[in-house]
Amino acid sequence: MERTVVIIPTYNEEKNILKVLKDLNTIPVDVLVVDDGSTDNTKKVIQEYLSRGEHRNRIYTIFKERNEGKSKALKSGTELALKLGYNYILFMDGDYQHKPKDIPKMLKKLRECGGDAVFGIRKYSSIPIHRQISNFLASVFMSILISLYVGRPYLFRDIQCGFRIIRADLLRDIYFGEGYSVEHLIAIQLAKKGAKILEEYIDVEYHPEAHSHITTRKIVDVMVDVLKYIMSDVKSFFKGDRIVKDKVKQ
Repeated sequence: MERTVVIIPTYNEEKNILKVLKDLNTIPVDVLVVDDGSTDNTKKVIQEYLSRGEHRNRIYTIFKERNEGKSKALKSGTELALKLGYNYILFMDGDYQHKPKDIPKMLKKLRECGGDAVFGIRKYSSIPIHRQISNFLASVFMSILISLYVGRPYLFRDIQCGFRIIRADLLRDIYFGEGYSVEHLIAIQLAKKGAKILEEYIDVEYHPEAHSHITTRKIVDVMVDVLKYIMSDVKSFFKGDRIVKDKVKQ
């Protein structure tokens, strides 16, 4: 039986996390909330919701003592999900920009199309213009880079969207990075493993209580992180190839 868990990294989302959890309560999935050292009442809101016993789904929590960033929050959640034996892991944000109602649609596409992962695509009409431009450029850049890197064509229409479901075993030994490059790095490594990556349109809401931490500087940093990862991987490959050749000569 396929078991799916939704991993939600949160940081200072006291005004949003309850809405996310209540919406997830109507969907047959388990939930794993990773509170990344919030300094507001996020932890209290989650604990009070759990204590009321209103939820029907199983909810796990990780409360970090200090803020370590989204990539490490996703890594902690993924490691626990793998230990718990889940078949599929779904990532979504805790600021209620992503809507849980889209999860059944993504799961359906995954099953019907025989995919290994489904990445969400936000409709551009819903995205602020400055983010439309940065997202388009990042998606084109990553599509070309990944296709050249793995030697197979991959087209990503919304590489920066963090709403995605992935076959759990493909996330073993994944490098999550240190910053906001986590979505890009996961895409690279899935492609390297030959994963069949599908896409599905999702709703997104940029409401007043949702605050983006992405800046132009951070987008540049993401591209740099991606190039560093690829260069490091290529160096490791040639180093390993050299060791093998040396052993053959001996």
